[in-house]
Amino acid sequence: MSTETESTPAIPPAPPMRYATFTRRFRALLIDNCCVAALLLALFFLGDAISDVPGATRLTWLLMVAVLLLYDPVLVSRRGATIGHAATGLRVVDERTGRWPNFGRAFVRSVVKLMLGVPSFFTMELTRRHQAVHDMVTHTTVQVVESEDLVEFRAERLDDPGVVLPSRFRRVAVIVLYQVLVYLVVSLSLLLLDTTNCLRERSSCSTGMRALLQVFAWAWLALSATVIIAGWKGLLPGARRSRRVSIDVAVA
Repeated sequence: MSTETESTPAIPPAPPMRYATFTRRFRALLIDNCCVAALLLALFFLGDAISDVPGATRLTWLLMVAVLLLYDPVLVSRRGATIGHAATGLRVVDERTGRWPNFGRAFVRSVVKLMLGVPSFFTMELTRRHQAVHDMVTHTTVQVVESEDLVEFRAERLDDPGVVLPSRFRRVAVIVLYQVLVYLVVSLSLLLLDTTNCLRERSSCSTGMRALLQVFAWAWLALSATVIIAGWKGLLPGARRSRRVSIDVAVA
């Protein structure tokens, strides 16, 4: 008696997550900044037009602060994307749920991004899922939407089983050493450039020097974040990762 075997259809592998590149996210950031600037400008002119109304100036300032703080979290928590994200085919995803983040998580993400600015994106080249600092803090990722085809994206970096990391103590020690070096270099550079004693007497600071101090502050934050991530991943000299070498022994 012949038996018929039914072939079980193969389950297609799940498509890999497509994470946004820095250039794509930077375009979205520019679009969002233009949208926020347009809203702030409109509120400024509106406030100027009704400045004679009691309390109008205070209300205008409150609305402008609300735009700065709520533009990103409201859109991300309601639609999963800001206007810039939508225009560039991106969405913000909560790693825990696979959906867009709730308002609280989106608000924290927006505040961290607003505080750090562009330096927050420096960690994208060091993280597994190409996350900026504000993504790592809130456990979110920025992905390309499924309907977008033939676009630039980044796949997840997978761990290499042949790579061996130094001990945690060694990596932490090297990170602390590099942080001290970064602090000394930034401090020495400021002392050499501070010809007007701006660091001691704030009243003597010129506009250019204040801007330079701000640049150095952002640079210090960016370098510190990069050192921490690179050191923990074993990318810094002194605590570099190594590759396990397999030796095949032939037995006669």
